Amino acid sequence: MRNKLLASLLVASAALVPAAAFAATVTIDGNFSDWGIVNNGTTAGWAPKAGILYTVEDQSDANGGYLSPGWGGQAYDAEALYVTWQTKANGQTYLDIGLITGHDPNTPTGNGSYGRGDFAIDFGRNGSWDFGIATADRSATIRQGDVIATTNAGWATGLWSAPGVYDPAHSSYVTKINSGTDVGDANFVISPSFTNMGTLGGKHWFYEVEIPVAAFGAHWIGNNPSEAFDIQWTMLCANDIVTLGASATIPEPATLALVLGGLGLAGLTRRRT
Repeated sequence: MRNKLLASLLVASAALVPAAAFAATVTIDGNFSDWGIVNNGTTAGWAPKAGILYTVEDQSDANGGYLSPGWGGQAYDAEALYVTWQTKANGQTYLDIGLITGHDPNTPTGNGSYGRGDFAIDFGRNGSWDFGIATADRSATIRQGDVIATTNAGWATGLWSAPGVYDPAHSSYVTKINSGTDVGDANFVISPSFTNMGTLGGKHWFYEVEIPVAAFGAHWIGNNPSEAFDIQWTMLCANDIVTLGASATIPEPATLALVLGGLGLAGLTRRRT
């Protein structure tokens, strides 16, 4: 009986102690083939390989280019977001983010056009955007690839206060980092343009980001996050926003200690009875 209990608990411990949840090996080089994404002109092409969380929000060319919360059609379409994390041979864990968008990363800001925004991360999924990853130089101290610890007050916001409501003074849609503390450096790459993605056509670009999770402090313990989080990206006008949520997992050292402790207690109880 005890041997059966031991086997059951060891199986359970193996299931509860992943090396890194959702782990998939990707290389940050501007090529999405290692994510399992295929630009083959079908909806199936958006789906990544196992071990990657994702969401797809490709616009439908309907409603005169309306996207939500603003307009712009393909040129301002934030289409798909991907996330995984992996622990490498050096023992360090990295958060990997992929983005596909129809927004040209070289779009200038001015005269009715708006450039690319930064990645935002909300640990705890409480509406507070705790970290940003700069996709362009934002100031003398915030440069492309910087990981910035910040608060909502440290973000610029878009043109819309609600879907379809043009109200820049009251917008809460974060777009780029204005201020904060530099806590790390991300590996950041943008691909050349490509076509034949999804069923609607047009040009697309793929962003890849890799962040050492040590930059997140207590928000990330060991190989896995200590709490659920959201990742978001949009352009500087926030015409279209793509957001992906990820759940936390049980930190592996605590889980293993509980399993082993439970085994010891079970054995002691049996000997006393």
